[in-house]
Amino acid sequence: MSRLRFWLLTLGFDIYWGLAVALRERIGLLLCAGALFSWLLSPREVKLRLLLVALAGIALDSLWLSLDLFSFSGSHAFPVWMLALWLTFACWWRMILQRFAPGWRWLVAAGALGGPFSYFIGERLGGLQWHQSPAVALGALAIGWAIWLPLASRLLRRGS
Repeated sequence: MSRLRFWLLTLGFDIYWGLAVALRERIGLLLCAGALFSWLLSPREVKLRLLLVALAGIALDSLWLSLDLFSFSGSHAFPVWMLALWLTFACWWRMILQRFAPGWRWLVAAGALGGPFSYFIGERLGGLQWHQSPAVALGALAIGWAIWLPLASRLLRRGS
């Protein structure tokens, strides 16, 4: 993959993420179409693993919801826009892993910092509301993401 294509896809994912969080339900169908498109363009041999990584992310968010760390705006259940976002993230993260092949220490650090940061920005964009103090919620998210990201990465790398 060329450097230009990589950075364009990364910019595209960042725009997709921002639109998903900022506009949520208003563009839910478009977000689902984008997630499905990303998944359909993925190689056949990784499609099941992409779904499993997305489901693991949904399970992680479901844990946070059940622990009442936060809730998603405008939704009493798990919102469709987050389902689409998780699948798109799995597809994009696979590309990151192919490009950089980070070690587990880097993955732990990236998860502990990047995961909570995305929820912090998501809260600022109105995508979620804290039910605990931000320090408690972000601390829990840091621990969860520090574990989740290396495990998800290992699953995506299997057989690659």
